Amino acid sequence: MKLNFKDNEFIEHFHLIWMAVLVGFIAGLASILFKLMIRFFQDILWRAPNILAAVQKQPWYFTILIPAVGGLLVGPLIYYGAREAKGHGVPEIMEALVFRSGKIRNRVAVVKALASSICIGSGGSSGREGPIVQISSSLASTIGQFFRIKGKGMRTLVAAGAGAGIGATFNAPIAGALFAVEVILGEFGVFAFSPIIVASVIATLTSRFIAGNFSSFTVPKYTLSSMWEIGPYVLLGIVSGFVAILFIEILYFLEDRFDRLRMHPLIKPALGGLLVGVIGLSFPQVFGVSYEAMDAVLLGHLGLWLALVLVFAKILATSLTLGSGGSGGIFAPSLFLGAMTGNVVGSVFHSAFPNSMSSPGAFSLVGMGAVLAGATHAPITAIIIIFELTNDYKIILPLMLSCIIASFISVGVHRGSIYTMKLRRRGIFFKEGREVNILRSLPVKDFISHDYQKFLNTEHVGRIVDQAISGKHHAFQIVDGENNYIGCFALNQLKKLVLQKELLDSLVIAEDISVPGIQLEYEDNMEKAMRIFGREDVAEIPVLEGKKLKGVVKRKDAIEAYNNEIIKREATSGIVEKLKFGQPGKTFDLSAGYKIMEIEAPSLFWDKSLKNLDLKAVHRIDVLMIKRKYPPKTITIPSAEEVIREGDILIIAGQEENIAEIFYP
Repeated sequence: MKLNFKDNEFIEHFHLIWMAVLVGFIAGLASILFKLMIRFFQDILWRAPNILAAVQKQPWYFTILIPAVGGLLVGPLIYYGAREAKGHGVPEIMEALVFRSGKIRNRVAVVKALASSICIGSGGSSGREGPIVQISSSLASTIGQFFRIKGKGMRTLVAAGAGAGIGATFNAPIAGALFAVEVILGEFGVFAFSPIIVASVIATLTSRFIAGNFSSFTVPKYTLSSMWEIGPYVLLGIVSGFVAILFIEILYFLEDRFDRLRMHPLIKPALGGLLVGVIGLSFPQVFGVSYEAMDAVLLGHLGLWLALVLVFAKILATSLTLGSGGSGGIFAPSLFLGAMTGNVVGSVFHSAFPNSMSSPGAFSLVGMGAVLAGATHAPITAIIIIFELTNDYKIILPLMLSCIIASFISVGVHRGSIYTMKLRRRGIFFKEGREVNILRSLPVKDFISHDYQKFLNTEHVGRIVDQAISGKHHAFQIVDGENNYIGCFALNQLKKLVLQKELLDSLVIAEDISVPGIQLEYEDNMEKAMRIFGREDVAEIPVLEGKKLKGVVKRKDAIEAYNNEIIKREATSGIVEKLKFGQPGKTFDLSAGYKIMEIEAPSLFWDKSLKNLDLKAVHRIDVLMIKRKYPPKTITIPSAEEVIREGDILIIAGQEENIAEIFYP
């Protein structure tokens, strides 16, 4: 088979690969710098080699106040710097991939690094992996925007940044790559997977070269003492699944409670830090990333009862840190919970059957993967990351079993993972693909219709009945003399007035029969409109800007918008890339009257942005792709700011009559 090096897809993929090398190198450096930042703030605030040593030596009130001081610093930094840096960060990456084609603000990397390093360094109970993922993804997005990468390429590059962050942090390139495709991207295509692999490997090599070839934890030697051990590992998987569910529930329960507090967001992280400090007085193992405590339990230096209490203490501390508005990740806390859970189960069975059961440390290791799998709903990543930490194939069998069971239980009981739950609460659903979120990215203002009937609030009922009965509309909007929205009424409300029209004409006016209606704001999205149509028997919804009536959104337009967007995205990801148009003007019929067409940009379009042309809002035409003679030769789903140039070839989609109206007048 002869390779065609002139093929646009191959060239774009090659271009993406070398940028993945750059992303991997920068992510590797960023992970090392971030760890140094955590160490810097920890040394300044605690003045000890580690937090556990500081708690034993310093006055008790310092232990309580230091995390509160950290929260006091983090609050303004996030509030005024970048609010995307709040919490564990991964859901923000997923949201950016779906709704902003992977575009992340440049400042997010800096703010996330500062906020998370202060939060963790001051004792905030969170992990450093989530922040590194968000930092690396943000840097990858910045690189992609600099090189004007669009659409699927940008999404792949951002996911590559996420994988590189995990790979560099854990010295686990395979786990990093799988995390990116299993959690962040959700697809395993070779053109997406290969840049992610490259970035993860380069980041890991960079980290190894500078910081050394290390293991994140002190891992015990594992042996499968007996086949009878499989039973306890099944039980460990079940328990781990419920621990993961408990973690998710308490995290978002406390986040809700903090959101409802009548307190400025600047102060809430300080309150969370204060409460974490109180917990840390008795259980200092919960402070920070807690790697020392995990090493201790893996080596069998923690007792059963302490491990059991630490499960609940860590869940509470991490939920307080992140729920109050702190910045950090949930990766390390999940591993901590798994290590303690495994120790509890392992200690019980090892004490009962010392000759046929492995040490509690082995159960702790498997438990780390199981709780992580249950919390993230990513069992493949969890299995591989523990395998890469041990480099021991003998652990694979119980590890796979426990991880799959924990994940199965968590998915069955709690449909959202710890990442997607944050998005579900915003109305964003990652379920069987991303189509359910399509309407969320479509603004209502682009679908406003002016084909509606309105009456002044002073209009007499006789004239209203005459016009309504003889007209085509079933709903009527009522405004005052300045077009301020008053309410609405439906045609069936008028039926009982018809027989008394003459009697009531001088007594009843439009305002008397109007009722406050369901309405949309000018800046709302079509997903909200579709939800209203789903629960209310209405044909149209008024759209307001302030108090002014701007028009209505009709049910049929909302359905058409959804169907057309589905077609557009399917075409862009598949059909358009595969079509090899010969001459401009070739068309492809997708459904009744809906076409994709390749056409040369008319001179009226030259030097104008898509925003200025407003093809989507005015003519219901989408520009799926722009083909140019100079790099970038293909721009998939161009942004509104993209300027059309002379000689550009546009691949457009829309109803046949709309295309003819604008391109063939």
